[in-house]
Amino acid sequence: MAQESPGRHARPDDDAARRLATTAVAGVDLTPRAIANVSSSDVRPRHLREVLEHARRAVDEGADGVVLTHGTDTLEETAFLLNWFWDREAPLVVTGAMRPASAPGADGPANLHDAVRTASSSAARGLGVLVVFDGHAHLADQVSKVSSRSVAAFASAPSGPVGMIDGEQLRLLHSPLPRTGPLPGALPDSLPPVPILTAGLDEDLALLGALDPEHLAGLVIAGVGMGHVSPAAMPRLRRLLEAGTPVVVATRIVSGGTSTHHYAYPGSEVDLLDAGAVMAGFLPPAKARLLLQALLADGAGPERIRASFVPYAS
Repeated sequence: MAQESPGRHARPDDDAARRLATTAVAGVDLTPRAIANVSSSDVRPRHLREVLEHARRAVDEGADGVVLTHGTDTLEETAFLLNWFWDREAPLVVTGAMRPASAPGADGPANLHDAVRTASSSAARGLGVLVVFDGHAHLADQVSKVSSRSVAAFASAPSGPVGMIDGEQLRLLHSPLPRTGPLPGALPDSLPPVPILTAGLDEDLALLGALDPEHLAGLVIAGVGMGHVSPAAMPRLRRLLEAGTPVVVATRIVSGGTSTHHYAYPGSEVDLLDAGAVMAGFLPPAKARLLLQALLADGAGPERIRASFVPYAS
């Protein structure tokens, strides 16, 4: 992103490849490649499919790692989806900036430097897709954007960042659990329609009655508390589940995840599980949606869908 002039609007620009090429990291040779010059709110699965193709080719031809620059609006979602298809030991690192490249105090150069250092680090091998921002490295499964303004825009839950960039090296802060995935096959150019509906006070999910089935391959609920909905919403959800539409329940709460056993009143997690829903665990609604979409695109049935969310159980 760059500003037309100080204080004016910021828009995608064509200089990202040049900025990457001028990012000096001792002992690292960089080869820039442009894929799409769009805002991150306009990133589509076809763009990420192209990213995967170029990244795999680069690694297979000898690159130690790959850096992808990306707008921050959907950066965490891109990293998460890529991680489910990234099948190389070399790291694929996603980074960006909160301030336009032309703004005073722009954070892009430091993030780029740290991302390149991480991508070339042997400590990052086997960790899959990483997000590097503000001096820290985050696992794709755990990272979330937590500020719409701060340069410290990303955080990881429940384990915190997996590493920090200390000078010219990546220093791991903890040993992550083994990676989930990857999914077989290629990332499709488009994903099945899976809306997110948010539970809340006086919200009975009546919108479900107006949704065309062809636009409802699955459903994600951003539940209240540990993954709860109004009791009045349960008949609609039961009909949906009985018709074979998968329903995944996440929580709209920032930390803590969903439960499977704490509450057993109507609309609680126990009631939802008895109806056939799947709990998203630590995955926030946006990531739960992407995982469900990717599984449905691969032809997954109920048991495989349920099993795929088990690693995120909270």
